[in-house]
Amino acid sequence: MKRKAKQWSDLARYLSGEMEMQEEMAFRGSIENDKRAISELEAMEKTWKFDHEDAPENQRNTGEAWDRLQKRLREDGLLEKAPHSSRGSLMMPLLRVAATILLVLAIGGPVLYFGIMRNKSESGLESHVADRGVNTVDLPDGSRVYLNEGAEISYPSVFEQNRSVTMRGEAFFEVMSDPVNPFTVRSGNVVVSVLGTSFNIKQSVSAGNTEVFVESGMVRMSVEESRQFITLEEGELGRTEAAGCIRSVQEDPNYMSWKTKDFKFVNTELDRVISKLEEAYHVEIRVEEADLHNLRLTSTYREQSIEAILETIAAAFGMTVHKEAQIYYLTNQ
Repeated sequence: MKRKAKQWSDLARYLSGEMEMQEEMAFRGSIENDKRAISELEAMEKTWKFDHEDAPENQRNTGEAWDRLQKRLREDGLLEKAPHSSRGSLMMPLLRVAATILLVLAIGGPVLYFGIMRNKSESGLESHVADRGVNTVDLPDGSRVYLNEGAEISYPSVFEQNRSVTMRGEAFFEVMSDPVNPFTVRSGNVVVSVLGTSFNIKQSVSAGNTEVFVESGMVRMSVEESRQFITLEEGELGRTEAAGCIRSVQEDPNYMSWKTKDFKFVNTELDRVISKLEEAYHVEIRVEEADLHNLRLTSTYREQSIEAILETIAAAFGMTVHKEAQIYYLTNQ
């Protein structure tokens, strides 16, 4: 009975979002192959939805919902009979679940996205391609994706049984929290699973690998048809290598410059500066009559246009800048 109580307590804490990210990932992994536990988790969510789908928003009673929830789960054989003394210890976590969902329903806020808030419209498949510059895509659950130029993403118009998207290229994800339904991204043969976090995926065709950088939270990175996976935390970078993944610390201050347009160069060779600017702004820059290896730059730029940045670089090295046929030229005076 203690084990059962512990399991229900964990399920309630998981649904209410009281677990830390690392604990959530561990809990999800512990029930990944436990059909009964997954069934109980889904039953809790479905029961809450049934008890509230016809009630006005201002007339939803959390206490009555608890009684109906406990009764229905017991009738379905998902809750063992327990002495009265156990109700208090089990009721509080579940009431917190009820209060959390009630708050979301009452204020209509997108802080947490539960399955009960999904639309019932017919689902199709949507896709977006960033033909030029950075494109922003809002997903059905409230998550947001920033597509780097040339990137493409496909996803169902309505998330029903799971939240799963497919992408190629490079994209930054800001994922809304939904403890019941983890968010999955497939990029080539790489699978990234999260609960609620922000991270960057970069699929490089030329290099033949895929990188995952975690800005906040925690993600699980794996290669399809392989049981190996790594868990990445804030500031870590995962990269595919052979049939598996390796972990490292991301130390490039300009790794996310394609999205932020913020740059930091400290005694950096000018050819590396030019390369980073070309990647971020998707332009071609040519430097004439200069040995780039002997030129170094220390400077920061925040959300400036490529023209403004090149003007300051030209001024620093006694050059002029001009544009011809979509190509920028830096020339010695």
